[in-house]
Amino acid sequence: MLESLTAALYLYSHRFFHSIHAGSQALFEGFWMGVLPDTVTDIIAQRSYNDGKAYTDSAYLDSGLQFWEEIAVSRFFQPGSRVLVASAGGGRELIALARAGYTADGFECSRPMVSTGNKALSLRGIGSRLQWAPPCRIPEISECYDAAIIGWNGYTYISPAERRISFMKSLLPHLRPGAPVLVSVAMRTSAGVASLTPRIANLIRVLTFRAPAFTTGATFPGRPRHQFTPEQLGAELVAAGYSPAAFWKWGGYGAAVCLKSPVTEPHTNVDR
Repeated sequence: MLESLTAALYLYSHRFFHSIHAGSQALFEGFWMGVLPDTVTDIIAQRSYNDGKAYTDSAYLDSGLQFWEEIAVSRFFQPGSRVLVASAGGGRELIALARAGYTADGFECSRPMVSTGNKALSLRGIGSRLQWAPPCRIPEISECYDAAIIGWNGYTYISPAERRISFMKSLLPHLRPGAPVLVSVAMRTSAGVASLTPRIANLIRVLTFRAPAFTTGATFPGRPRHQFTPEQLGAELVAAGYSPAAFWKWGGYGAAVCLKSPVTEPHTNVDR
């Protein structure tokens, strides 16, 4: 009897502790997410990568495409086509694409990763160009590309939805009609805290005389991050001028291939 009561007490206290922990985390993240302007969250995002060693290690750079990237490239990218890689990190995708016969260029918001990545490309005799660009923006681009890849979780770390959609729209003038674009994201596994954090952030925005901006799935675990549902991701891509063509999900991650729609609205920059 005593053992049963003790076990029940532990299970109750365990659930209570984790509920309090999740609530306090949502309160902390929601408060700062609502208070900070985009200019500050951009600085936080850049600094969170530090020197980018996790994405510039030689073994990682030579590890090739991830399995979902291989599926998307083999199914939707024409052999030998010209590919633009956003959120390219240290150039892993650029190296893999070049070795597979593609012509690829990329851009990244972390200056240390751009510097190290260009050295890695040169060392391997790969002529791909890796440029720096401000967070959530693209650099000056004069070429037109046949396909694009948004680097692993690059789209996930753009927040809020308006900036993600604006970013995707900014790519349109540099993609050929019907061009496939691979977008890899974090997926939502539960609804509780995923809705509480953005609700707190939006309340803070309203109290500071700004319009609500965050949707369910927005979090701020050291940098802006969004966890999607397939429907939410698809709706954003359509709003940006793309047609979803394929979707894969595994564990807490997912990826979509969308095609540049034949007719899109003229691009306008959104600077918030």
